[in-house]
Amino acid sequence: MANLEYRLYDVENGYPALYHYNSIPKDEIVSRFLCDYFIKDGVVYEKTSNTIEPPLHVIYVKKANDEIPIPMSRRSKVGMGFIVMEIREYREDAKEYPIIQNLELSSLTDIAILGQCHYLMIEGVEWEQTSLELDEDRQTYALYVKRTS
Repeated sequence: MANLEYRLYDVENGYPALYHYNSIPKDEIVSRFLCDYFIKDGVVYEKTSNTIEPPLHVIYVKKANDEIPIPMSRRSKVGMGFIVMEIREYREDAKEYPIIQNLELSSLTDIAILGQCHYLMIEGVEWEQTSLELDEDRQTYALYVKRTS
């Protein structure tokens, strides 16, 4: 178990802490380190960097003012007891990204493996990853992809 902190990337104000998590599994820290975006309390943050300040793991974020979180009412309907991942089609300047596939994953290791994939085959179609997001409000990971051809 380890400690994790999200800090606002704000030089002038000394990088204030936004959220702190005590005693979380290291595989959860790995999956969070891989995420490009983090949503909590209705705010979308973009990761700028991450670091380790023993014994603390830190993720620096900035507000992504051009992004709007998916409403809570749009939570994926999948079985309880699983880690939810939505695979969504990324479209430039879109207001909404359609779900290609919902996954029920059994471990954070599965999130880490998918999060490190550059390409993914879904029903015979090749997709390229554009970003990975943790939407803590909806308790969902989202992998954004675009068609390669």
